[in-house]
Parts: sequence; C-alpha cells; structure tokens
Amino acid sequence: MSDGERVYGGLDATQRHRRRREQLLDAGLERFAADGWSEATVAGICRTAGLSQRYLYEHFADREELFLAVVERISDEVEQVIRVAVATPEADAVVRARLVLEGIVDRFASDPRQVRVALVESLATERFRMRRRELLARFGDLAARLMRALRDDDRKAGSAGPAEAVTGALLTGGVVELLIAWATDAATVPPDELIDHVVALATAAARL
Repeated sequence: MSDGERVYGGLDATQRHRRRREQLLDAGLERFAADGWSEATVAGICRTAGLSQRYLYEHFADREELFLAVVERISDEVEQVIRVAVATPEADAVVRARLVLEGIVDRFASDPRQVRVALVESLATERFRMRRRELLARFGDLAARLMRALRDDDRKAGSAGPAEAVTGALLTGGVVELLIAWATDAATVPPDELIDHVVALATAAARL
C-alpha cells in the first residue's frame, strides 16, 4: 500500500488533503482578521493551523491566493444562506426579502472576522479590491432582483432596469457600511431596525 493509500487517524490521503486545506482557510480567516493583511504572515498562519509551511504551498501559490480563497469561502457561505432564504416555500416577496437580509446580517454578525476580511482587508490591494467589487456587484444584483419581485404591477417581468440596479447598489453599499460598523463596534442601529428599514426602502424604491 502506497503512502497515498494509507489511512491515518481514520482519514485517507484525499480526506487529509481536504482537512489541511480547511485548517489553512480557518487559520487564514483568524490571522487576516486579527492581524490585518499587511501583518499576517505565512509562518503565523501555519502556526495557527498547526501545520508546517510546506502544506500551505501545497494548496496555495502564496499568501495572496490563500486570502482570496478565504474570501471566496465567505462568499459561498453567504450565497448558500441567500439560496435557502429565497427558496422558502409560501413566502411572499416582502417576507422573502426580509429573510434574505436576516440571513446575511445573522451570518456576518455571528462571525465579525468575516466582515473584517471580506469587506475591510479586501481593500488592501488592487487584486483584492477587484474581487471585492465583484462580490458587491453580485449582492447588488440580488438586491435589484428582490426589488423587482417587490413590485405590485406587471413590471415584475424581465430583468432589473438601470434604476433598480443603481438602487440595489446603493442599498448594498449601505448594508455593507453598517456591517463594518458592527464588526468594529461602531454601529448605533440594531440589526432588526436595520432590516425593517432596508426592506421598507427597497419596497418603496421598487414601486416608484
């Protein structure tokens, strides 16, 4: 039996490979959030992960690739929350919009490190900023589609128009800034009040 086929600790080679990658992603989230992009080091990340540096380079080309992978995992987790909310049976458009917002806010509020990494430290380099813009554009598009669903007339059909796209981007930007404020203990608006207000704004904007 080759080393790749051996089972250690109940895990085969493929499972160990996946577990080490998750350990590195977890450690990256911790170090990038606690130390910031400029101060987080490969050595520190590997110490937090409990792995040697060679394992990091087996999975990622460099520290930047690890950072982007951490952001991508955050994005995937948030999108899964959104998919679950959107698929809620027997929910009307207003309830669905609220569920989506609650899901996003609860997800980030439960782990402020994700806000720090995905929305603050992602401003550190041009490559990160490009990824951040792509992420916010996806959420802005979601906001525009939710507003279209909130319409009470026959304009629900078709894709979101320019006005909805702009309003969706504005709403997304406002929510992002409040998430950052919560993550840095600077927020003054409780989450429930924010969600009520954003849903009301989206509903009003959709019906203009």
